[in-house]
Amino acid sequence: MAEKLNQTASGGPGEGQLKTGVDFLSRALKMFFGILAAFIIVALGWFLVFGGSFIVDTTTESVIVLQFGKFKQECKEGWHWFLPSPVNRIVRIPINKQEITSMAFMPMDAEFLYYQGVKADGTGPSDVNEKLVPGVDGYVLLGNNSILHCEWVMTYRVTDPQKFYLTCLSTDTTENVSGSDDASKGQTASLGTARAMLQDLLDDVVITASAVQNLETTYYDRAKYEQTVKQALVERIAAMDFGITLENLTLKIAAPPIITIPSFQELLLSETDAERVVEEARTYSVEQENLAKSESAKILADAGAYKLRVVKEVAADASYFDEIYAQYSKNKKATLVSLFSDTLAEAIAPVQDKFIVDVKGGGQSVLWLKVNQEPLQQRADRAPAGAGGGSAKEE
Repeated sequence: MAEKLNQTASGGPGEGQLKTGVDFLSRALKMFFGILAAFIIVALGWFLVFGGSFIVDTTTESVIVLQFGKFKQECKEGWHWFLPSPVNRIVRIPINKQEITSMAFMPMDAEFLYYQGVKADGTGPSDVNEKLVPGVDGYVLLGNNSILHCEWVMTYRVTDPQKFYLTCLSTDTTENVSGSDDASKGQTASLGTARAMLQDLLDDVVITASAVQNLETTYYDRAKYEQTVKQALVERIAAMDFGITLENLTLKIAAPPIITIPSFQELLLSETDAERVVEEARTYSVEQENLAKSESAKILADAGAYKLRVVKEVAADASYFDEIYAQYSKNKKATLVSLFSDTLAEAIAPVQDKFIVDVKGGGQSVLWLKVNQEPLQQRADRAPAGAGGGSAKEE
């Protein structure tokens, strides 16, 4: 075509202007192709240098590199570079805490349970639907055939991204970073599949663990019930080897069917009253026990004092007997007279009126002497000032 243009340009009167245009077009095309080649070279260089590089945020993620679809390396921190797709594929695995809430065992209208049988607007369960509808309302069946509604919150963390990706994620559960179309920045794993699988695992553990429980150990002892399910879930996760660690499991609510809540509240009140009565009885028992111990200690102390007193009295009597016996051995008659006098004095001491009667034969007169002592108060009144006391005799 250029030759035809040259021939046309050389064969006509306007050949100079046509030649100038062709030269300009040729230079423009050469410049365009040069710029295009430079752009391609720069783009290719940038793609090779920066297209396969990425930075790992150690606080929220861990990056695994797949080479032609197979696991190659795990990157936990810093800046890294790999040949970009389709050779290598970058997948970012979230390692921060993830939370799963299971409401599989809650009724359709769960607001009644949160407000203890009455909604915030005052509506009661009898105003809506008193029946539990299987297939619509969720519940867990206990070992004694009781029904329980419960809500669980599971918190976990990915500790082995490779195992987690291979066991819990599929190849198409990824999305570009920050929702952009730039695949060179890597793809963040979507946890939808993993969440569904872990929630099913949690529900299965709750059903299995609850099958051997009863209403008393689940509704009235929630902490023990929660710990039982948590221990079973930890063991199941360890056996499945998902590459995750259970951080916490919380029993957010545990309640019987909605219509039975008032009866359970009455039962709780009666149990509270029973506990109060038992506590009062226990307090009374302690008081009586302390009182009995105090009285027992007093009786024992009195008995000990009485024992000591009796022993001392017996010891004194024994000492007195030994002394009398020694005197008796030396002078029997004098000792007997002394003992007779002491005994006679003790015998007549309580008698009010005492007389000495001297009886003589031969018709002589009899002398009667009253020897009982006057009361001390009468003697003091009758005696002159400064006089001393003494015995009074009457004839």
